Amino acid sequence: MSEELKKAVIYLRVSSKGQEENGFSLDAQEKLAVEYAAKQGLKVVKIWKGAESAWGKIERQNFSEMLSYMKKHSDVRHVIFDVLDRMTRNDVDKIKIAELVKEYDKVIHFSRDNKIYSRESSSDDEFMLDVQVAVAKKMSNDISRKTTMGMIEKAEQGIYPSCAPIGYLNNRNTGKIDVDPVRGPLIKKLFELTASGEYSLPMIEEILYKDGLRERLHGGRVRKNTLYRVLHNPIYYGEFRWAKKLYPGKHIPLISKDLYERAIKALSQFQRPRITTRNYPFSNLLHCKECGCSIVGNLAKKKYMYYRCSFAKGQHKHKGYIHEEQLDAAFAAMIDGVSIPPDIAQWLQKAVDLRLKHVEKAQNKEMAGLKAELSKTEAKLEQLYSEGLEKGYSPEFVNHNERRYKHRIAELSQQIQNHQINPEAVRQKSADVLKLLCNMGTIYRNAPLAEKKPLLHHIASDYVLEDNKIWPKYREPFNIFAEGNKKCLEIKGKIPKSSKHLIWGG
Repeated sequence: MSEELKKAVIYLRVSSKGQEENGFSLDAQEKLAVEYAAKQGLKVVKIWKGAESAWGKIERQNFSEMLSYMKKHSDVRHVIFDVLDRMTRNDVDKIKIAELVKEYDKVIHFSRDNKIYSRESSSDDEFMLDVQVAVAKKMSNDISRKTTMGMIEKAEQGIYPSCAPIGYLNNRNTGKIDVDPVRGPLIKKLFELTASGEYSLPMIEEILYKDGLRERLHGGRVRKNTLYRVLHNPIYYGEFRWAKKLYPGKHIPLISKDLYERAIKALSQFQRPRITTRNYPFSNLLHCKECGCSIVGNLAKKKYMYYRCSFAKGQHKHKGYIHEEQLDAAFAAMIDGVSIPPDIAQWLQKAVDLRLKHVEKAQNKEMAGLKAELSKTEAKLEQLYSEGLEKGYSPEFVNHNERRYKHRIAELSQQIQNHQINPEAVRQKSADVLKLLCNMGTIYRNAPLAEKKPLLHHIASDYVLEDNKIWPKYREPFNIFAEGNKKCLEIKGKIPKSSKHLIWGG
């Protein structure tokens, strides 16, 4: 055999942790293949490796690269595999290997079995190769079927049987998924922003990117298409889909089912074509009391702006027309009704200051306890390392306690970080909010029409129009402010006690 024909390549792969533990690891395969090449007088010029952690992508890429390399390099004739099922477990790959042998005159070696497959192989050898491929394929199908059944069994136990979705992490010790302390709160914020109805997915994508949301694999931006799929995944409120079936999960939900449904509803409404948002800023903000359809804008005689029921379910007797000026004035009056008087704002600020003093005192006490426990745990870890060498602790004992101490250190560090609240920043923020609540009416009246809708969304989740009267469904805490202001007016005798609503729009 000439010198140039003694060149060889090695192709190695593992497909399960069990193979790693039973002597089929990549390192073990490589050592055996290199020793085999030396015995056969072969010079190894290139090695490909593929592991289970590659999820099959690297494995397929390596296999394709190896085939391409062998076809391009006529001076390299020999390919060394560990055993046959490390070469292939399907008919397609077997045909590709046969092509290398028949058309490119390559020689296939199996180092562990000490077998060779080439043009000179007998028909019996080729038949046995086909049989072994069929057996390997059968084993692969059986493993796949058992894996599928095992995953379904886990799903029926309430355990998510796959890679954790963004916002969760796989816990190898329990087999369950745990909340990701970094991405979990950001995924919750995704649902909250979407449910508000104020933000499109591109806007939310930008907000979450600035807040630090990144992909797990490459650390890149989480795109709106991914966010859309996240918003439709029930796993975040406690259920998950597997094999076209919905299962109740045992994991900790990131959100409530109510928030999930509100986000889905807001997303569908946000994506629905608006009639003319530019010209009619209050379109789709209100709903008709008679039929529940949206109130949309209209232009009469190219001059008068008014709003009416869209009649999506058919015409009805109550037309519900209202001019844009009347609607704007009604909303302004409603905002006045939930604004806070300055004296109430001062009283609330004093209550906040008093509460912050108690919180700061309790926080300092709890922080001291957490830091003390953290120091003790770190000391125990250091003691474990030093005594492990002196007293000859077993590796299992050291590894078990090392994991336990490090896990507790991570928990305490996170708790300390969560307790680092700046009372002065909270105090300033509360002062800013109270100032805003005092001046909402002025802010609304001075804002351009196109910018008034977001403010109205913050105050109420829905508005119903009935005979030119607006019935808001206030969000917290505006429902409290509205009720408080109403009682104040009742006491002063400015409105009758029997009144059930605060403002009129006509």
